[in-house]
Amino acid sequence: MFGLGQTKKKKETEAKVKYTKAKLKDVTITETVESNVRSDQHDRDQKYKQTIRQTKKNLKDVTQEETGEMAIRKQQANREKRWKETGRNQVKKNSKFDMARSLFGGGGAPASADYDEEPSSGGEYIEEEISEGSGDYVEEEIVED
Repeated sequence: MFGLGQTKKKKETEAKVKYTKAKLKDVTITETVESNVRSDQHDRDQKYKQTIRQTKKNLKDVTQEETGEMAIRKQQANREKRWKETGRNQVKKNSKFDMARSLFGGGGAPASADYDEEPSSGGEYIEEEISEGSGDYVEEEIVED
């Protein structure tokens, strides 16, 4: 099929394309309407960014006083922190709870460090037995001197 002169035409076309590419390599585009518009846009963009940088630099020196709104938000944040802390502490307290003592009256005060300390009023604790040998105790009483 290529014997009908198609190869010759193909070679001529390729040679013409090669010549045109070589000739166009020497052309340099210096300035177009699009490049001028884009240059203006670029300059405007750079000025805008410079303004932002300058504003941020100037605002570094500003100190902000606490306003009423800031005080309220601070108060709310502290309240949330206390609420979360209470929740965490409640889990700890619940893990120390003895269900057997609470249900079956296992006698005595719960095993807690709070009862080992002296009371702040200066009195002393007295526990009275209900009956001898039963091991059950009545509520603690504080006797003042």
